[in-house]
Amino acid sequence: MILSSVHIDKFRGMNGVFLNDLAPVSLLMGANNTGKSSVLEAASLLLRPLDPSQWIQTARLRDMDMSLPDALWSLFPSGTRLVLDDGPKQTTPLKIAGNVASDERFLSAVCLASMGWDRADEPAIRIESKVNDLPSHTMEFRRDVPARFGEGVPFHRCFTVTPATHRSTRNLVEHLSKAIDAGEKSLAVELLRLFDPKVESLDVSSSVGREGVRVTHAIRGVVDLASFGDGMRRCAALALALVRSRSGLLLVDELEAAIHPAILPEILKHLFSAAELADVQILATTHSLEAVDAVIESSRNAPDRVASYYLQRDDKSHIVRRYAMERLVELRESGVDLR
Repeated sequence: MILSSVHIDKFRGMNGVFLNDLAPVSLLMGANNTGKSSVLEAASLLLRPLDPSQWIQTARLRDMDMSLPDALWSLFPSGTRLVLDDGPKQTTPLKIAGNVASDERFLSAVCLASMGWDRADEPAIRIESKVNDLPSHTMEFRRDVPARFGEGVPFHRCFTVTPATHRSTRNLVEHLSKAIDAGEKSLAVELLRLFDPKVESLDVSSSVGREGVRVTHAIRGVVDLASFGDGMRRCAALALALVRSRSGLLLVDELEAAIHPAILPEILKHLFSAAELADVQILATTHSLEAVDAVIESSRNAPDRVASYYLQRDDKSHIVRRYAMERLVELRESGVDLR
């Protein structure tokens, strides 16, 4: 298991959040705007703190249409929009800590913005990151110069599935291509067969001038994955991201998204078993009681595999309550609403 704790001192609008004793499958519960998605983002940066591509991916997951400078700026606890009319700006530091691969890791970073570094009509962004006692590393995000990777801090595999991932052909093609190269696409096919037993294979095709994911179906022939429902595409996205997360961390925002509650326990049972075989830890969010019940149902024979965290937020702070599997079952059987 790659990540055993996450401590968020300051990140976005969060402060003083402690998640200890993470499990192979950790479920984040709570109402909207309690910071569940922010925990996933903080975890991803903690695993790859000096990887500029991880900063870009994390910044853009919530809104692909937001400009990169604005998206990066929003990760920091500045509390204000990026406006440079009166000169360069600098955020207050974000601070995230945790236990990664049995080692304590402390990440602090600031974001600096100016109109003068690159183009006069577009803000330029620098992120200065410091991990533990290593020297600070600067990443400049400019159109014409790739940001530099930092050295001295191990990177770990980490992939995120959002409620919109399965609607991106580009993302699915990328994941499937990597899975095919590694000879590991069978899991995706297995999960898709839970939806439709007639599914025989998945492949990448560019025969019509653009790349797409094709499904070989016993009745329909070779058809585009996009011709199936959201649930089928969502399962493909989960399975392919899991394959790419081998010996790392899979982050899932809204575990239940696009999958009918009737089949969700069976999907999760297969997903969690595959994660165990691939040494993949799962950190997922939900605000669905059906998803909580599906996690319980899919894990009754492996109660030590699951832990849950209930997040609450007031005007000044966050409260996090950890429930082991046994306690989670008790709460649900007594009718407690954990959304």
